[in-house]
Amino acid sequence: MKETITFIALLFVVSVSAQISVKAEYISNSKFYDAVSDSNIGDGSAMIYSVGALVPLSMKAPEEDDPYQRPTVWGVGLNGTFVKMNNHNFPIGKELPSEVMNLGATVLHLRPLKERWSMLMALGIGSYTPENRLSAIRIGENVLANGALVFVWHWRPNLEIGGGVALNNSFGYPMVFPAFYLKYKGGFSDKFTIDINLLDGTKVAFGYDYSENLSLKLVANIGGYLAYLRRNGQKEIFSSQTFFVGLEPEFKLGKHISIPVIFGGSFIRSGRYRERTLSAMFASEAKNEDGSARSSVFLPALYFAAGITIK
Repeated sequence: MKETITFIALLFVVSVSAQISVKAEYISNSKFYDAVSDSNIGDGSAMIYSVGALVPLSMKAPEEDDPYQRPTVWGVGLNGTFVKMNNHNFPIGKELPSEVMNLGATVLHLRPLKERWSMLMALGIGSYTPENRLSAIRIGENVLANGALVFVWHWRPNLEIGGGVALNNSFGYPMVFPAFYLKYKGGFSDKFTIDINLLDGTKVAFGYDYSENLSLKLVANIGGYLAYLRRNGQKEIFSSQTFFVGLEPEFKLGKHISIPVIFGGSFIRSGRYRERTLSAMFASEAKNEDGSARSSVFLPALYFAAGITIK
């Protein structure tokens, strides 16, 4: 689940350096297809704002002869996502939330084990609310504890594969889930690069470095957000998965500031309610006549994003 895998992403970034990042995303207006009624029932656009801070509390540098450059790190990660949806023409009873706020704080630890292995641990707390205000946070309602323990095998200096367990109390009691990790960064030359990241969602990027200050990437990214809420007197979970593809010029100002800008298309932005029960998590969605799954999604739309990262 997103809230646990995010910790793994933070842990790997914090091992590099302290940093602050801010990002704004805009998804233009498009119609919403409802899988249950098999019809378009409304339309909407979305603005997504995210901010994160990663701070190493202590760090031991890698051994000089370590080909995988594995440090020992204790750190803290803070992150927030604020979603504002401008929805129209949804029938009564099928409205989507107009806001979603996800906040998290995590204690992180990374350390090398044997020659090719590292261990990652994370423990934190997060809130997932249907309103962008702190007063919407309610312990026992939308506040969750999270954790992860992952072992990583350094196959090559630019390729890491790992697995372990992640846990949270999404359904009111501790649940353990499998956690997977893959990170690859390589290229055909000093100019052409490939970056594959299965951390917080999935990201694949093909890039070309024009200079020290400018690079251009073709990026495909899967992410999402969620909210725990009450609807019709029942505890439910609203979840949204996003998928976009775009061109990303990234401008670098010296060694410490980078400004990525993305122009592209949003091809999946789902919106789904389900009961806050384990059985509902694995319940099948609506089906097409051929038996394939049918999801409730906004139709493709234009996508724009811009951000800044300060290390």
